[in-house]
Amino acid sequence: MEHPTVLVFGEFPDPEFPTAGFLDHLAYPDVELVGFYHLGDNESVEEAQAEHEEEFTTELRKQAERFEQRGVRADYDLIFNHDRIEVRQRIAENDEIDAILTPGGANTLGKVLIACRHTRNAEEKAAKLLNILDRDDLISVDLIHIADPDDPEGEVEGERLLTEVTSILTDEGIPPLQINREVRTGEDVALELNQAARNYDLVVLGKTEQDVGDKVFGPVGDYIVDERGVPVLTIR
Repeated sequence: MEHPTVLVFGEFPDPEFPTAGFLDHLAYPDVELVGFYHLGDNESVEEAQAEHEEEFTTELRKQAERFEQRGVRADYDLIFNHDRIEVRQRIAENDEIDAILTPGGANTLGKVLIACRHTRNAEEKAAKLLNILDRDDLISVDLIHIADPDDPEGEVEGERLLTEVTSILTDEGIPPLQINREVRTGEDVALELNQAARNYDLVVLGKTEQDVGDKVFGPVGDYIVDERGVPVLTIR
């Protein structure tokens, strides 16, 4: 896969988009830039469009041009709706999105934290990730697994899983010295990932990690971005 498609989802009226420094470290993705406006309880689509569509579309066009200037093809769309999770899920499924980026404040892309819950489709996901990020700019790729404290084999299984993912990454060309591994135990996976995310430029989740605590595209990535300001990339 040469050009995975990344959904970048910004919520108006105050959307956050990737910084210039972050954009400089992308590799070969295509981007689908979606602006979302949450309709109020008594607000119609027609009312919201009349008031905001021109302003918000102008901003989306400006952001799309930023991607294009860095060689990343970007389409954009503006959606007025009541349910951002449903909209994000529907777009991801209908448009065959490979990953979803929830932007944060990071201005570099050297230190990446990957949350690993299992190894299903790990080779495919690693290939997608390394076609989205410029691997030459990576300083470290750290792997983390949150083990169930009630599972007596949880930590051992976590170590086995991270060893397997390490092998996959080295096969993809990431030097072993750049890869670090950590197994933590904790009942609250979202909390543990949020605490681990400190000082990283990007957190990478699989769909199952993002689902923790909610249905598809639940709060975990948004929680990390809100608490840490660290961008989150969810690989599908």
